Amino acid sequence: MVTAGSDQPAADAVRCALLSDPARVQALAESGLTAVADAQMQALAERVRRRLGAPVALVSLVRPDEQVFPGMVGLPEPWASTRSTPLTHSFCQYVVASAEPLIVTDAREHPLLRDNRAVHDLGVVAYAGMPLTDENGTVLGSLCAIDTVPREWTDDELTALADLADACSTELRLRLVRYEAQVERARRDQLEDELRRAAERARTLLIASEAFTATVTVDDVRARATQLVDSELAPSYAELVLPGDPTPLFAAAVAEAERRVVTYPDRLRFDAVHPGPDRAWLRDRGLHALVAAPLLHDDGPLGTLLLGWDAPHPLEPSDQLTVTTLAGFAAQALDRALRLQYRTGVAYQLQQAMLTSLPDVPGLEMAARYRPADSREYVGGDWYDAAFIPDPQRPGDEIIAVCVGDVVGHTLQAATLMGQVRAMLRQAAWDHPGEPPSHALTALELATAGLGLPAAGTAVLAHLRRTAAGRWSMTWSNAGHPPPVLLCPDGTTVLLEAHDILFGYPSLRSGPRCDHHHLLDPGSTLFFYTDGLVERRGDDVDDHIDRLRLLLAELPDRSPAEMVDAAVEVLGLDAQDDVVAFAVRLSTP
Repeated sequence: MVTAGSDQPAADAVRCALLSDPARVQALAESGLTAVADAQMQALAERVRRRLGAPVALVSLVRPDEQVFPGMVGLPEPWASTRSTPLTHSFCQYVVASAEPLIVTDAREHPLLRDNRAVHDLGVVAYAGMPLTDENGTVLGSLCAIDTVPREWTDDELTALADLADACSTELRLRLVRYEAQVERARRDQLEDELRRAAERARTLLIASEAFTATVTVDDVRARATQLVDSELAPSYAELVLPGDPTPLFAAAVAEAERRVVTYPDRLRFDAVHPGPDRAWLRDRGLHALVAAPLLHDDGPLGTLLLGWDAPHPLEPSDQLTVTTLAGFAAQALDRALRLQYRTGVAYQLQQAMLTSLPDVPGLEMAARYRPADSREYVGGDWYDAAFIPDPQRPGDEIIAVCVGDVVGHTLQAATLMGQVRAMLRQAAWDHPGEPPSHALTALELATAGLGLPAAGTAVLAHLRRTAAGRWSMTWSNAGHPPPVLLCPDGTTVLLEAHDILFGYPSLRSGPRCDHHHLLDPGSTLFFYTDGLVERRGDDVDDHIDRLRLLLAELPDRSPAEMVDAAVEVLGLDAQDDVVAFAVRLSTP
């Protein structure tokens, strides 16, 4: 029962608190019903008017400051158009506050309602309102019938109104359940999206980690950075900026100086802190958003990773973490590449120091070409050499010793062994003038064994000497090396096949090393090479030697330089081992 009394101010305060209850206000919002006609609510109001024969029927939802009518029939203007009234014109607020039906025969005589402005402005006299509740029992509003004259509501009318109120409450609850289902679907979709993005980020980081790990050179690292446009971050621009690059971008300088990721979600933020040239740089690339991530290293930043987007792009915290991680991968790869670049430079200088500059010899034209198997280090275990040694048989004249060899292995360690072996073999040839090549090879083998030098491999050492008639003769010894090719002036080839066992395994030799002799025709060319030119996994080495002979047969008039270039470029492209090609042309008288 709703009554007025001396404690009315306290009752008003309680009612205001009930109407403003956050859970109730949230339920009203989630119902989706407002001061806009709703078809189902409108139908319920029509049923109330027909069933009770009342001139006015309302589905009233009571907010903290007003009541709205998603279902309404019979209200006069302007209320019919606004479909709402302030609480000064509300009886339904008392139904919400009491959570009980409010039945009024004549509001003009009701102590609480007679001064309500609904009596005077809307012509409300008789009123019957039933609570509308959610599944928790919270009263959201009232389903009411209104008459403009005094009226005694019958039990049948009130029962019918209560039944219709139950139906209306059921519809409200269904709407709230549907809303909760939508919210749950939205949460599920959001979670799935977050999980998908997390998986994509993880995939991006995994692919980037593998890709950056596979880089060898600085250019490799740069190329991998530009491929980030295909990553989950989907930038339209990606670049690695290194010291000395012609990109004087202030953003990169800030990122490196402050050792943090710098983000610009749009041009407005970028322009606020960057000078005109930087703004032009951004616009020249069609970018609106930019991120600069420093490539951090213990010795200081190595550079900056720049990512840009062609539209405003606020970076989420998870994306910023991804960018930071990618910059870390790039920094590690770049540090490794710079170290390897330095090592490569040192190795290249080492190679140049160890590989012979061929001497100028009257009557001979020589050229050599070397290609390492390990292109990152530019060195390996193969070598070539040519040097003068004394000729005791003809004082004042000299022998030309030429050599091609291959120390087992094709790494920097093999190269260091090769350098020692080459020098020791040259020393052995010089220290034993008049002795044949086999003697120098045997001396080398004894020295390496005695010094504990773990050097083994193949070599062919030849002595070239002018005869009294002015022709050239050759004496050679072959320690398990691929046979040299003699290209005759008429284009025919001869394979100099005689050989002994590899050096470095003296215990396996059954006897002394042998020497072989050949008188060379003027205009002939001796072609020495290492196994990298003719050996391929799964192929017959003899087939590749035949290919070499056929190639040389087509080049009898070419210079030695042209011969070695052709041999390496044609036959050595797919080599899996170091390659040496060394040609010696004997002049015509």
